Amino acid sequence: SNYGEDERREQEGKSGIQLLMATFSHFINNKYQMLITPLTIWSGIEQGWFGASFTVAYIKCPIGIQYIGYFIIVYASADAFCSVTFGYLLKKIGRVPVFTMAAVLNLVVIFILLEWTPTTHSYLYLFAVMWGMADAVWQTQINAFYGVIFVGNEEPAFANYRLWESIGFLAAYLLSNNLQLKVFMYLMLAWLLASYIGYTVIEVYDQCMPAIDIKATDDKLTRDGDK
Repeated sequence: SNYGEDERREQEGKSGIQLLMATFSHFINNKYQMLITPLTIWSGIEQGWFGASFTVAYIKCPIGIQYIGYFIIVYASADAFCSVTFGYLLKKIGRVPVFTMAAVLNLVVIFILLEWTPTTHSYLYLFAVMWGMADAVWQTQINAFYGVIFVGNEEPAFANYRLWESIGFLAAYLLSNNLQLKVFMYLMLAWLLASYIGYTVIEVYDQCMPAIDIKATDDKLTRDGDK
């Protein structure tokens, strides 16, 4: 009411503890939030990994610290360009292919780096571009997806988004300092696969529920007509 002013005042009157409790209450009581949380954490992990692990293990040590800036520019340029263009692509081919493409890009880079050490700069620049393309999907489309699946409940939903993404960042930097790189990357593989499964469950459930509701309504109408 009043363009959301009453709701805004109500939120401003809440204490930090109340807002935190509302955030966790949304997580516990909303199945979609539970399912999308692993992918939200992944969006933090993959950014943290590129900044903390990729730049050190594949650029600073074998090539030289002076090249890190160039790789960040390439990564950020691909990220920025794809952040704009993928919105249009999603309208043409749908959300699932775009999310799948991002997951595949991450998986390909991780698999290659686990099994092979690049010997030239060009391959590493290509991997930076691929990682930037995937990050463009995660940073723009997860946000948009939250707006789609949490209509009318955006405030606690986006509070959860920021919370879990930040936890992903924290996990990436902690693990990069305390685990061997390959162990960390295997954990990333497992987490990405689990995250994508959670996202897929939401898409399947969201597609099936309207059909189930229609069938249930038709069955009820049929029973009522037989009486």
